Amino acid sequence: MILLLLVLNMDARIDSLENSFEQNRQIETLLELSKCYIAVGEYHKSIELLKRNERYFINDLDKAQLMYESGNVYLFAGEIVKAHDIYLRLISSYPKLDVANDAAERLYLIETAQGDTVQLKRLINMVRMYETNQYRPAVDSARQLLKTPVGVHAYYYLARVYNSMEDVSLALGALVELNKVYPEHRVIEAYLVMSDLYAALDKNKEAREILEDLIVREPNSIYAVKARQRLEKLEE
Repeated sequence: MILLLLVLNMDARIDSLENSFEQNRQIETLLELSKCYIAVGEYHKSIELLKRNERYFINDLDKAQLMYESGNVYLFAGEIVKAHDIYLRLISSYPKLDVANDAAERLYLIETAQGDTVQLKRLINMVRMYETNQYRPAVDSARQLLKTPVGVHAYYYLARVYNSMEDVSLALGALVELNKVYPEHRVIEAYLVMSDLYAALDKNKEAREILEDLIVREPNSIYAVKARQRLEKLEE
């Protein structure tokens, strides 16, 4: 019964978004509609949607976002090589945009687990559940992956899921464990998320130390830029 209600709610959401986009082609509506198609496994509809409407979005940020979403659709559909190629092209075409950073994280995810296809597919499915707001099954899936070759990403996304569920303590705990188990990991965004979580708990000293350390370790990166922005907010 619950599953039926979820399906009906998603169908209603898709109908609403389709009508809204038809009346006013906004990039946010397009991306949300794509995610709804992904949530119900309609990957071909998502790809067709993105290709059919890409001509309406001509500035670099919109084009990069559409490219990233296309890469994600292929990734979640199991077409990993195609997704990998799209992420590479995005980084090459729009290296200064934040979304290029997101694409680089996806590449790291793929390359970390490329020797274990089974675990990689399980990880990708967990990320899909997280990004389509299926938080409870995403938590269960992530926990099963913590001691596998993709554990570094499982800890990170487990923290992201808990944060989306507004459980700051559990989210922070997952990142603390990530740094303990994988002290040399390269999921750099995890440090920014961790600083945000400390700040949310009014632990500004800990948040500041993470950001300052990140600036020292990644001085010429977009992460350092983001860290400086967060430091400025902490000082306000």
